[in-house]
Amino acid sequence: MRKPLTIFVPHCSALLTDHRPYGDGLIAHGFIAHLARRGHRLHVAAQKVALREPLPSNVTIYEIPCGSSGRIAKRAEYMLRVRRLLKTLRKNTRFDLIHQMNPVFTGISLALAGSGLPLVLGTYVARWPEDPDSLSAAGWSKRAVQAGRNALSAIQQWQADALLLTTPAAWNRMPNPGAVRGRTHFLPHGIDTDLFSPGDDSRLGVGSADELPSVLFFANVLKRKGIFTLIEAFPAVLSEFPTARLVVAGDGPALTAVTRRVDELGYRDRVDFLGRQERSDAPALYRKCSIYCFPSFAEPYGTTLVEAMSCGKPVAAADSGGPAHLVSEKGGAFFRAGDVQALSRVLCDLLRNPERRAAMGRHNRQVVEATMSWNQVAERLEHIYEITLSRNRGSALPENTPAAVAEVVGQAIRTGNNASGCHKVVRAAGSKW
Repeated sequence: MRKPLTIFVPHCSALLTDHRPYGDGLIAHGFIAHLARRGHRLHVAAQKVALREPLPSNVTIYEIPCGSSGRIAKRAEYMLRVRRLLKTLRKNTRFDLIHQMNPVFTGISLALAGSGLPLVLGTYVARWPEDPDSLSAAGWSKRAVQAGRNALSAIQQWQADALLLTTPAAWNRMPNPGAVRGRTHFLPHGIDTDLFSPGDDSRLGVGSADELPSVLFFANVLKRKGIFTLIEAFPAVLSEFPTARLVVAGDGPALTAVTRRVDELGYRDRVDFLGRQERSDAPALYRKCSIYCFPSFAEPYGTTLVEAMSCGKPVAAADSGGPAHLVSEKGGAFFRAGDVQALSRVLCDLLRNPERRAAMGRHNRQVVEATMSWNQVAERLEHIYEITLSRNRGSALPENTPAAVAEVVGQAIRTGNNASGCHKVVRAAGSKW
């Protein structure tokens, strides 16, 4: 960048943190900290903050706890308070742009419409095939909710000057891809390559010389994370490698059912259930394993997958969602999500070939260093900012946008407009805004 920027950052998830096991908060903190270290001035709104280390002095955090009950009411309260905060800050501060970082909750940035400032949205990660965090509804009401969400997303993305997608899988978050393609950039999440490093073992990717063969699962213990596929696949691994161990690191609602199933299959003595882990313990877990297994069903991104890659580990991953774009065949072996036999074959093949695992580990480390280190990601983000500012699209929406948005969304829901139809409604309403 030619000069440091002053950036307003509305962080929308429930927590901004540098150590708690909360993905969105950790990633946003990484972006904020590394932009600050490169000289940019950031004003950050966050609902709750948990930091062990202070951020640089050129970062100011405004904690905005929301007292409303219910997700929609809380989100609406946050939107209004963020809008007031920006208005107050602009009395004494000249901002260059607004960056709503991950997660890009539907509609949040509409509270900032009409500011006249360039707007950057993202990073976006892919949506789960059946979005488990969406509003629950059934029948016509579910269709109405979906239409409303798509309408809000289409408007939000239409007014943005740049949209950041982590991988091509995140296109499923774009209701009208054709309308935003020219303003879309791909940007992975950064990773601390010093913390997540291969360690001292000279046999990169193989595991410590004195370690027995082991497969690591490190994630929330949920059905959609593919844990039951791995549990069912592991007996075939043990039949060929009887000293192998399965390490399950994490906690979650499916843990009881998982342990019960392991008992039924009769190999409880070959599984280590470690429970919830501190983030500081994660690098050691990756370094000890022979293979990192990521059997998740269409995972939106795959942070732990990238961490394992950064530690120089080969990976076995389901061939869907974000992981299919993060890992190449030089660094991992793929299987069809939910295919127990295919996963067994992949794990056994990798365990038979220590040199192949070592080559995969070296490749993964090189990829992460070249494209996903925080320095590389922050530099790429600065370039995106520069492109965005140079375009000077001048398409900001005026101050009465919130009322107009409500009118347009209502019309979209009533008429059942799809994403393309919503975009047409927005353009048609432009003269009123």
